[in-house]
Amino acid sequence: MGKSKGPRRKSRSVLTKRVREKGKIGLSRLLAEYEVGDKVVINIDSGVHKGMPHKRFQGKVGTVVERRGKAYVLDIPQRKTSKMVIAGPEHLKRHM
Repeated sequence: MGKSKGPRRKSRSVLTKRVREKGKIGLSRLLAEYEVGDKVVINIDSGVHKGMPHKRFQGKVGTVVERRGKAYVLDIPQRKTSKMVIAGPEHLKRHM
């Protein structure tokens, strides 16, 4: 049988919650509003599958470019280029 090449492979430790965090969805993260130009950190909440960015962007800092429905479009700089990522508010955290 061939090896799985799905988008969530090799993510056991990246997309798991601590024991006391399981089943919780941070209401403050759902209600958080971000303005264009705000810096945010992608912190994937594995309990919410909708609006989840790819695991390679876990922990990356991006700039909010626009709002698309309930989600946000982020610009994430990478070496010579930049990537546009669409993520829901439950997967974002304000960068300090």
